[in-house]
Amino acid sequence: MSTSPIFITGRFRSGSTLLWNIYDHAQDYRAFYEPCHDNLLAHIRYTKPMASHRGVTTYWGAYRPILETLEQVHSPAFGLTRLLLERDDQWPELVRHLRFLIDAAGKDRAVLQFNRVDFRLPWLRRAFSEARIVHIWRDCRETFASSVRHLPPERIDDPGEDDMYDQLHWSVSLSPHLPFLAGRSVTTSYHRIYYLWKLSLLMGRQWSDVSISFDDDILGDPWRGMKALVEAGLLEEREAAAALILIEPIDRLSWRVLHDESWFASIEAECEATLDRLGLNEWFGRKPLREIRAQFAPAWRASDAEVSPDILDQVLLSLSRHRSEVTRLLYIVRALEADKANVEREYA
Repeated sequence: MSTSPIFITGRFRSGSTLLWNIYDHAQDYRAFYEPCHDNLLAHIRYTKPMASHRGVTTYWGAYRPILETLEQVHSPAFGLTRLLLERDDQWPELVRHLRFLIDAAGKDRAVLQFNRVDFRLPWLRRAFSEARIVHIWRDCRETFASSVRHLPPERIDDPGEDDMYDQLHWSVSLSPHLPFLAGRSVTTSYHRIYYLWKLSLLMGRQWSDVSISFDDDILGDPWRGMKALVEAGLLEEREAAAALILIEPIDRLSWRVLHDESWFASIEAECEATLDRLGLNEWFGRKPLREIRAQFAPAWRASDAEVSPDILDQVLLSLSRHRSEVTRLLYIVRALEADKANVEREYA
């Protein structure tokens, strides 16, 4: 078996956890979950699997033996800043972090699952030329429905809502490079998700060794997805066969309960027109962004001028909602602790 590391890349809610779980269950692999998460260290200590991640008992087993050293090489900046990295950019601290994990796999084959490198793939390919990259993607409407289902109905379409998957944060962080993400034309949360989804898809298809559709190659025909990994030398056939038991059917039309098809299609057409105008549909991931901007300069000047000054207010309001939720959760924890203490005193 090859010892070259495997990098899994995909947007949030794309099926990347399922791929990680397949490798986590297989022998002779050491699979690391979300190594660029800004809160990685806290998650290792406290976070249990989401119910929607079926068959996952823990995300963090690969990290626990190396946690003390990991604290010295991981930085929250890896998940918050520089979300776009081009081929010639330099970030030695991130290289050190990822190299540490690859080396920690020892004789096993390292697998790193990411939801935060899809705009960094040219850099990643150059920094880790020996690695094999697996890209997974999902229908954007399904991605949207999965990303917002935890929100109250009145907040689902709010472009100022920073959901569990950091869509608003990504838009703000990337807006110096991609100003339309913070533009006035972004009037729904689906605009943000569609832009990020499409650009991720373009980059993933350009830089991966194998690109897998979660809808068609996993849910539609699980063996087709596993076979693609086998043919690329990323799984043994017996491992692929054993992985089939981890793939469970899920609702593939969940977006229909949110809006009708015309609502989605209208926003998608708006976003596609913008990406065409800026040359991104044709060139994103294929040319450095500075060259794309120079080639389509008038459209980019217009896009720069459309940045909404309200975007920072949206971020602050979102942070306020997060603080309110933390306050609520702390109240619950303290109430439970008080109840526990009362019970212990009663039976002491």
